[in-house]
Amino acid sequence: MEGKESILIADLTHTGSKSYSPNLIPYPIGSIKSYVLEYSEHSSKLSIDIFKDPQKFCDTFLNEKPSIVGFGNYVWNLELSSDLAKEIKLLNPNTLIVFGGPNFPLENNQREEWLRTHPFIDIYVVGDGEESFTKIVDVWYETRDINKVKQKEIPGCYSLVNDKLHKTGEFSPRIEDLDKIPSPYLKGYMDKFLEDSRLSPLLESNRGCPFTCTFCVDGTDSRSKIYHKSVSRFEQELEYVATRYKGKMLTIADLNFGMYARDIEISTGIARIKEKYDYPHYIQVSAGKNNKPRILECASILKGSMGLAASVQSLDKQVLENVKRNNISEQQLLEMTKAGNEMSANTYSEVILALPGDSKEKHFNTVLKLADSAIKIISMYQCMILEGSELGSEISKNYWKMQTKYRVLPRCFGAYRFGKKEILTAEIEEICVATSSLPIEDYYECRSFALTLGIFYQDEILSELYTFLKNFGIKPSDLLPILHENRKYYSKEINGLYQSFDNDTRNELLDNRDQVINIIKSDKTIIEKYAKGELGVNVLFKHRAIAALDLIDDIHEAVFSTASDLLKKKDVQAYEKYNSFLQELKIFSILTKRNVFEYEKEYSHKFTYDFQKLMNDKFRSLPVKLAKPIDILFFSNDVQKQMIKEKIEENGSDVNGIGKIISKMLGTMIQRKLRFGSKVYDEKIQDGSDKTKILDGVDVEINVSPGEFV
Repeated sequence: MEGKESILIADLTHTGSKSYSPNLIPYPIGSIKSYVLEYSEHSSKLSIDIFKDPQKFCDTFLNEKPSIVGFGNYVWNLELSSDLAKEIKLLNPNTLIVFGGPNFPLENNQREEWLRTHPFIDIYVVGDGEESFTKIVDVWYETRDINKVKQKEIPGCYSLVNDKLHKTGEFSPRIEDLDKIPSPYLKGYMDKFLEDSRLSPLLESNRGCPFTCTFCVDGTDSRSKIYHKSVSRFEQELEYVATRYKGKMLTIADLNFGMYARDIEISTGIARIKEKYDYPHYIQVSAGKNNKPRILECASILKGSMGLAASVQSLDKQVLENVKRNNISEQQLLEMTKAGNEMSANTYSEVILALPGDSKEKHFNTVLKLADSAIKIISMYQCMILEGSELGSEISKNYWKMQTKYRVLPRCFGAYRFGKKEILTAEIEEICVATSSLPIEDYYECRSFALTLGIFYQDEILSELYTFLKNFGIKPSDLLPILHENRKYYSKEINGLYQSFDNDTRNELLDNRDQVINIIKSDKTIIEKYAKGELGVNVLFKHRAIAALDLIDDIHEAVFSTASDLLKKKDVQAYEKYNSFLQELKIFSILTKRNVFEYEKEYSHKFTYDFQKLMNDKFRSLPVKLAKPIDILFFSNDVQKQMIKEKIEENGSDVNGIGKIISKMLGTMIQRKLRFGSKVYDEKIQDGSDKTKILDGVDVEINVSPGEFV
């Protein structure tokens, strides 16, 4: 704006994959803008613009030449922001560059070294950024001197002065009353982002986390107290979003939603707004780690639109002790899962491989216990070494003898123009692949087990079979290890799938960060290969996609053969009585799931068992034969066809495209519907839910937390 001091604040997100990664509206920098314009001594003389898109930021900077630029620093944009900050300093050394965000080392010697390796950063703000950034702006406006700003006693600011670390307090002051921050939504500052339905609105009702998990950037003492926003203010913001946003998702930034009494009020408010505006359809949250009754009550109020997450990371007591985590008990896990499944909520859990003290046996045991609890999705994450977490310190890495490798973070890459110069950049993640208790070959075996889980368990792909076997005391933990152990003895195609997965898993990891950066910056064609999916795809989703497209029949042959053998060993009489049913169930399951992306295809088969009754009972009752066989038609309805068509248009129909779709929605959403004779089976009538609305467009691959990257 003419005559005003131009300030740009950016929480940049890569667009090289033609989508945002991650897909969140940049609410944090919106809050900083709101706070500065409300409390700065010079607010009337300031013009502040906020950015998510890198190219828009570059173009605006060159046009406006702002005197201050702020960057939000996260694992998904450090390299991008750094590369652009470097160019800004080359173009105009007098531009004040401020970074802030959670991914900054905890130890002072590492902080000093970090700033030396990023000499284009003038100041790094640690903690809530609103107050400190406002003071930085005011001092700059009064002095126009970068050195004076650096040496001003502004809490939470780190810089290099005379090549030595200079800090003014460990972290910037936290804002206890979040209502003090003017809402960037109600001020209209986020309107341009609400126009893009690819982005998920981000709202917070509180800040902080009482837990001290060493792998998490929020597990520090500075974040342990919880500060709240009023319920009325939260509802005002949500209603504002609901009247302007055309998408279906809402992301709540709270780190433990459902754990506090006021979350019941918030859930009630969300439900009321949903009833009025038909938004949100799905709420992405990090659910609380304790207080099961309250979390379940929130989920019940929100009628299945809130996923029930049991983010256990491990169920081994020693591993949990090593990472300072207080976990949900196994009994609570079972109870929550059962209750969540009954209310048609999306139940999922997270497991992190290679935490301190982890081993192949402990990892397998955790995953199998979760599978036995009937959790629908088990996300098996790798241990990312995060700057700003206790586990990211050199002390921790040395103590646990952590061996790490590097790769490009999925979807976090791109080529951007800064004037006449093209910036080739990608984000690099550091992954723990071995510890004193986990040899690297065991790590690769655990990764292979993730594929076993992906093709034989995830997304309820074989839920009918698992539910039937439960009648005879056979659990997923009985079946999955055998399937994994015998993978090389199944079809040539299944064996080839595992070999391909193992090769890709090993080849995507490099020994050091510079190797990855040099490859990325060597040639634009490398970035183009990432964009096309020739490099850098999520290898797990890629191979699950291959299985979904080509191997459904092979997978069923393998699992039903194994299940039949188990039943015979467990109960010969049951085997003799129900083996013929298993053969029909295999056909039933195949026709429900065989390449659902060819949505115009229909299949018909004559069945002698009463599958309609089984479906009404969610396959928990034992099968009975019909008086006479009945034809069942397996087809995709109009809603499914449209949904699949839109997803294919957005992501493509090749393996990589299907992999992206699999990562974004539950498989049960697109499994074929059934017509029994002349009557279409309507699950809405059976359980009172409309599953065509729940979870449409859910992105389970990218979340707020960097630990969500698979």
